[in-house]
Amino acid sequence: MKSDRTEEKHEQAPALDIRIGGFRMTVQRMPVRLLTVLMTCGGSALTAWLTTR
Repeated sequence: MKSDRTEEKHEQAPALDIRIGGFRMTVQRMPVRLLTVLMTCGGSALTAWLTTR
């Protein structure tokens, strides 16, 4: 029989836990590829917007 302590060691805390009213979203692992693409596109868009001013 496994003890409770060994089970607790293997559980990971969520990377992101958002609670707004009755809405709850929990992300276990950060989607690194998606974040990389979004940050690259956002940086390019911000640069284009700032240089055209």
